[in-house]
Amino acid sequence: MFKKKPQVKNLSPLRSSDRRKLADQIIADYGVSVPSASETGGDVALGPTLTSIRASLLPESCLSARFTTHSGPNATLVSGTVYVGAHPSQEERILWLQYGKESTMFPTVYTLWQNPGLVPLLHTPDFVIEKLRTGADLMTPGLAGGPPWPEKAIPGAVVSVASVQKDTVPVWVGTCKIDISSLGRVQGMKGAAVQGLHWAGDEIYNWSQTSSGGRAVPDTVEGWHGVASKLVDDLEDLDVDDDEDGAQEDGGVSLKEEPATTNGHARDADQDHDLSEEEFEHEPTTKEVDQAFHEAFLYAIYKAKNSGAPPPRYGLDFPIQPTSLIQNLVQPYLRRQSPHYNIKKTSWKNTKKFIKQLDKEVLVKSKDRNGGETVILDIDFDDQQVKQFVPYRLPKPKPTSSSAITTNTANGDSGFQDLQIVTIYKPSPKITPTLFPSPGTFYTASQIQNHLKAYVASEPDLTKGTSSPAHLRLNPFLANTVLPSHHQPEITRNALNRHLFDTPTLLSPYYILLTSPAALAAYNPADPTAVLASHKPRAYPPPSVLITLEKRTGSKTVTRVSGLEPFGINPTTLGPELQRKAAGSASVGQLVGGKPGTLEITVQGDQRDVVKHEVFKRGVKSEWVKVEDKANKKKGGKS
Repeated sequence: MFKKKPQVKNLSPLRSSDRRKLADQIIADYGVSVPSASETGGDVALGPTLTSIRASLLPESCLSARFTTHSGPNATLVSGTVYVGAHPSQEERILWLQYGKESTMFPTVYTLWQNPGLVPLLHTPDFVIEKLRTGADLMTPGLAGGPPWPEKAIPGAVVSVASVQKDTVPVWVGTCKIDISSLGRVQGMKGAAVQGLHWAGDEIYNWSQTSSGGRAVPDTVEGWHGVASKLVDDLEDLDVDDDEDGAQEDGGVSLKEEPATTNGHARDADQDHDLSEEEFEHEPTTKEVDQAFHEAFLYAIYKAKNSGAPPPRYGLDFPIQPTSLIQNLVQPYLRRQSPHYNIKKTSWKNTKKFIKQLDKEVLVKSKDRNGGETVILDIDFDDQQVKQFVPYRLPKPKPTSSSAITTNTANGDSGFQDLQIVTIYKPSPKITPTLFPSPGTFYTASQIQNHLKAYVASEPDLTKGTSSPAHLRLNPFLANTVLPSHHQPEITRNALNRHLFDTPTLLSPYYILLTSPAALAAYNPADPTAVLASHKPRAYPPPSVLITLEKRTGSKTVTRVSGLEPFGINPTTLGPELQRKAAGSASVGQLVGGKPGTLEITVQGDQRDVVKHEVFKRGVKSEWVKVEDKANKKKGGKS
């Protein structure tokens, strides 16, 4: 819902009585358990109290504001209320929201990370999370980890969704469109299960009074119950004792005593999994490698067809390039993960001849492109080999080291990566040491707010005789140094806070771009010392990816992409991917007017949406992308 930035009006403090009423409404709506006095014996140490639960849901000093935004395919105007607060040692964030005529209070992921078990937690594969981050609804076949499903996941209920990889970290919030709690198997079902409202990475998530962007998503959140271990156990203890008729009725494939064949000899799937070390390292014959590659491709097609994705392509992107074929549709489905099983060990020796063999079997339709590359244009998912294919148990993937992950991310070869731009400030000598100890020290927004609160607390005259507790009376320092153009004797705390951050002569903004998992894990908003030791702050503005549309040779439009390197994206790697996604030519060359070694990608046609999607997958947030439309300058220019 919040793909576009909402217009949030002026924040105002929430009265204590209103905060308690809202907290009690949340407790009632979400069935939060509140221990009675008899259960705790009046001892707070024995468990949470009503006051502590209220504070966890809606912290004290909570603020509220009206907002408007455009949502849905028809860009419908939506209005509502956001509730902003700060949990201990954290920056203020939007914690709850109401919209339209709904009386329901919807939690953001920040609230869910603080209150485990508040709503039912559903799970979905990691690649589905990537689609949900674009604003899509969660389809029924995308549900993982059940049955059974959470009992409270009924129509209209607010639920959260986590990936199978980070199975204790809710990253998406929505409402159930169907009764998920009563579902059985979901494979083969159609339709949306949960309608999306908010997710980690949208504009509500990124909003803050200091424009510092969203917090880094944690790796785990204690208190939420994951399903990753359960899924692994289910695969290990897979029950294949159902009768064949029942399996066929459910649309599945019976595995009961169905042998897979190798060189004409039957072999049980479990035997493949339990091969000894000596057998695994046995060097296979060329014929065995050929068959392994052929079976792996059939497995990939069988799995795509039974994934629940819509026909006729079942979630695959065409044309399929040779590299993508091997990396995505062969290697993950090989019976053996061994150096002996590679394309050079086959009788075909290269991927082009392998594709030609599949074409000869009428499994695929291929085409030779300029330059000698052969791509797959279509696949026959109804081929008898696919229909009769019997899946086998795959070997467990070897754990990937963190250094390998970092290397792939830096080269732009990975899928989604976490990036964060941290905004820090260097105070002017004008306001040191009165507000800050040293003019050469960098401070985060939360540290600045703490210093300001400490200053107000140290100056009792600031709060004496004011018109309201939210106001401060100006002393000579504030009137002459901080607010020389302010002609009123008082100012609100929020206005003073905003003035500091909005005045570069008082607080100079700098940024640090965190790209490695180690740096993201080390970053602490309350104390940036760790990242400052390894990252040099740079003056604003932060980097951005520039997408430029322009006309060439008459009416032809091209899309130029630059500014990728600061985000750890390698243009020479992204260029071929854009060419495949855009189904057109792409080139990588030196950026005109840029520093030596700075590259740009040029793609035929207006491919702004394709580029945005691909850089988003690599961690670049929408606010870090700028589009300049020189092809239609008369119609609008920048967008």
